[in-house]
Amino acid sequence: MNQKKAFPILVAVLILLIVAIILVVLFKDGTLKLGTQQTAAPDDAVVQLIVTDGIVRHEPVEDFQAFVKAADKPVFVDFWAEWCPPCRAAAPFIEQLALEYDGKAIIVKIDVDRKNDLARLYGAQSIPQFSVFVGGELAESTAGYADFMQDDLRQMLDNNLP
Repeated sequence: MNQKKAFPILVAVLILLIVAIILVVLFKDGTLKLGTQQTAAPDDAVVQLIVTDGIVRHEPVEDFQAFVKAADKPVFVDFWAEWCPPCRAAAPFIEQLALEYDGKAIIVKIDVDRKNDLARLYGAQSIPQFSVFVGGELAESTAGYADFMQDDLRQMLDNNLP
């Protein structure tokens, strides 16, 4: 192919590549970003598991650090991600913890992909990571999940109950 025929094709490919990059930037998290006019959806990257009539519901937590400092009970935190198989395997157990420790401890889930600042702050480099906060401070942490760990995770929480 001679250079005169290849040049228009190269220009078209470059234009398509630039358009693709622009679209990726504009739609980075699945929403169109045009100036500051975007409407904010409730942020459910950090949720507290609240038990009402034996049913666990997820309630968004606006400011995790303030929430943990104000907590009058130990806060058990599950640092997780949607793509993580052990995190998905742990999810039913975390729901069960919310039921078992209702009134004794607070159970929170943090999506590390959407709140990576909190994951970095609390050293959640391997997920799932389970952490217990007491008096606003990190008291204990462990990473990884398998069914045989359930009693150890309960013990971690029990160790930090008043």
